[in-house]
Amino acid sequence: MKKFLIFMIAAMISFFLFAAPIFAFTQENDSEVSITADADDDVYAFGTNVTLTADVDGDLIAAGGRVNIDGDISGDLIAAGGYLNLNGDVGDDARVTGGMINIDGEVNDDLIVVGGQITLGSSVLVGGDLVVSGGTIEVNGEIDGDAVLSGGSINISGKINGNLNIESVGSLTIANGSEITGDVTYNSASKADISDNAIIGGEIKATIIEKTGAAELTKRAPLAFITATYYGSKAISFISLFILGIILICAIPVVFNKFNERMRTTPGRCVGAGAIMLFGTPIGLLVLAVISVILFITVIGAGLGVIALTSNFILTIIYALLIYISTVFLSFFIGRMILYKTSLNMDKYGWKVLAYLIGLVIIVAVYSIPFIGWVFKLAGTLFGFGGLMLVIKDWLTGLGKNK
Repeated sequence: MKKFLIFMIAAMISFFLFAAPIFAFTQENDSEVSITADADDDVYAFGTNVTLTADVDGDLIAAGGRVNIDGDISGDLIAAGGYLNLNGDVGDDARVTGGMINIDGEVNDDLIVVGGQITLGSSVLVGGDLVVSGGTIEVNGEIDGDAVLSGGSINISGKINGNLNIESVGSLTIANGSEITGDVTYNSASKADISDNAIIGGEIKATIIEKTGAAELTKRAPLAFITATYYGSKAISFISLFILGIILICAIPVVFNKFNERMRTTPGRCVGAGAIMLFGTPIGLLVLAVISVILFITVIGAGLGVIALTSNFILTIIYALLIYISTVFLSFFIGRMILYKTSLNMDKYGWKVLAYLIGLVIIVAVYSIPFIGWVFKLAGTLFGFGGLMLVIKDWLTGLGKNK
């Protein structure tokens, strides 16, 4: 088992070090990123406004306040923005999140969208499945696979060559001229408005929620639709980690530097510390809980029992929180390693955020690999959690020496 674990850890390090993409992007200034020249490699763009008018022969990862993608992408697309427009074609999967999203291009494989107001234009062609969670959703194009939707208001006027599954919706309209080859399944507080001229090849399976819950459904729809699907929860988790990382990078940059130094100089100790803390802490907490209960049920030790139970609860929260935060530090470390040989000034906050975004995308992608993703997640936790514990240990040791 020990040799197997070492092998998997070494394999993950190799993946991170040797699968580093070549970066092809143009920065006009600190907030504006404009890509006008065709790229033969993966492209990473991060800024207040991101505009791509060139073609990318690879993957594109873009994030910004306003993102406009007019060029074609041969690989995958991952994009996030307050306002996001996708007019180019995507050769593989596309995963998009934002406030207002307009899509008018073609996606050859699956399209996953999470946002507020989402519009799929009449020229949209999705070669795989469509998964959308949003406040207002309009589907005007053609979907070759199934469509899984959740939202406050959904309007279908395009063509779906599979099944339409709506997990929750406030109001559903299947307009004149729409065509659905398979079944239509939906959950709503009211009956769907289905045009007589709409073509539905399968059955219509409706679950009407009681009127007493209709108002509550409408209020909760913009939030409930996001958590209703697996992809929505993944998107929320990614966005939460991304925002948390931005805050921590700004607040405690010194800790990130010390973490990176630990990971570079003592990776073996990081793994060892991670294993001890990851598996040893729950055992210690369990022992403390048993002692707390024993003290609590005795008259003499009742006060100590309360203190011990409270301490156990606080330590459990800290333990879980540190494991969660360790993903942020590990993502930043991976991003810095990938950008290490570039000429970017990594002392600037914007490039630090870009490094973190790159690392976080890699972490999420690797952890999501079917069947073996949990092995990478375990290895990543051992590295990240162990490195963070060693940084805390160094800090505590420094405090002791200064007394």
